[in-house]
Amino acid sequence: MNLDPRKFSQEAYTALTDLKDELEIFNLERDNLRDKHHKKASGLIQGLTAYISTWGLHRLSGDMRKFEAGTAEDTIYKGKVYRKFLVKLQTFSGADFDVNQEGTLIHLPLRNYTALNRLAIQLAKEWSFWAPAVLGEAEEV
Repeated sequence: MNLDPRKFSQEAYTALTDLKDELEIFNLERDNLRDKHHKKASGLIQGLTAYISTWGLHRLSGDMRKFEAGTAEDTIYKGKVYRKFLVKLQTFSGADFDVNQEGTLIHLPLRNYTALNRLAIQLAKEWSFWAPAVLGEAEEV
């Protein structure tokens, strides 16, 4: 499958600007902590390629659910970042998995999972490139 390399940039840039808006709403709901999570999210995104390469998409999905269910304000944004990435990956790839169920990733045929994981790594690289421009320079996660 040949893709226009700009398509990765378009997908990443659009997703990150959407994420920035979502994080701003999240921050406004918590005493107007504007930009508090942008820089942390940027750092988290810059580590996505290594995370996916090491642990795989099924673990990213599991961590997403864990962080979203958490109560610590400093980790809920991680669930939002992971969810946005997985939703965009699912839409971009057209792969048959449910973002809310890591089991659907675990039970994909190996060839499909491997191809999806490789596509995710490429998309994560593009997210990593655009993260500082959209969300700001990374801050310690």
